[in-house]
Amino acid sequence: MAKNDRPNFKNLKWTAAIYTVSLCVISLILYGTLFAKTYTPQNHEDPVADNNPADSSSTSKSTANDNSITYKTYKDQHETVATVLLDAGHGGMDGGNVTNDILEKDLNLTITNKVAEYLKELNPNIEVKLTRTTDETPWFEDETSDLNYRQEQQKVQQADYFISLHCNAYPDDSSIEGAVFFVNPTDTVMKDLVAKIGDNLEAIDWTKNFNIIDDQLYQLVTMSDIHSTIVELGYMTNEFDLKNLTDPTEQDKAAKAIAAAISDFIMENPDAPAYVKPSQENSEEVSNVPHASIDRAAAEAQAKSQNAQADPNTDPNTDPNTDPNAVPAQ
Repeated sequence: MAKNDRPNFKNLKWTAAIYTVSLCVISLILYGTLFAKTYTPQNHEDPVADNNPADSSSTSKSTANDNSITYKTYKDQHETVATVLLDAGHGGMDGGNVTNDILEKDLNLTITNKVAEYLKELNPNIEVKLTRTTDETPWFEDETSDLNYRQEQQKVQQADYFISLHCNAYPDDSSIEGAVFFVNPTDTVMKDLVAKIGDNLEAIDWTKNFNIIDDQLYQLVTMSDIHSTIVELGYMTNEFDLKNLTDPTEQDKAAKAIAAAISDFIMENPDAPAYVKPSQENSEEVSNVPHASIDRAAAEAQAKSQNAQADPNTDPNTDPNTDPNAVPAQ
């Protein structure tokens, strides 16, 4: 063979190297196109994730709370610490208060369901039950049957705590705003719990003030055998409150703040004594209190409180419309 006819091994090596590199590049392109999306890790931030399983609880900041509250999430102890029965006020034929075609019953249901979901996420050790999860109220025949059913559910569901959520209205004065909690005068446990809820609602700027009222006769509280409260979340007749009550983001913030207060209080007070009614007196009188009157009385009490704050010379316990011989709540 002539000298010039011998194969050029140097050129063959370069050709093979270039070919190999080309194959690698093509392979990388194909891999990135076909598989990269499948395996790209997603950064899911769970506001109620248990980030420290070694502890009985962990803390995390919620994206729905403006960083104003530190929420605790509790590790599942596989034991029920307490049962909480949440009650969305009104429903079905009973629309409750109405403002600008907005029905109270719908706001109550939406927020109550949100509270239930957050409470379940924050604390698996609390059993959460509800009197209604939809607008259907098949038990409703009149206000008395409605109240009786909700009260009976406290026993049927074997609840330790009963929390009924409502929205207020006071057409006489649109400046009246804030949250109101009805409790029994001797129920110190529930007074402490609703104070914690009120503090959380203030922390997220949901309300500027809240009142705890313990001298009103309402069946769902006064005749209850467990720790019970009726919560008026705000006034549908007040511009600031109505905006919060109807804004989904604000509803989320309030629901999580309420759920956190319930969860933390129960875990901090696992041995809280059961509620014991001091007397069975006035049971017949209380059972005839109509459901709708709750909102009106709460509004009047809130108006009286705010007027007293504006005028320090006014005695908030003095009401010219109150019968001085009326029997106090038991």
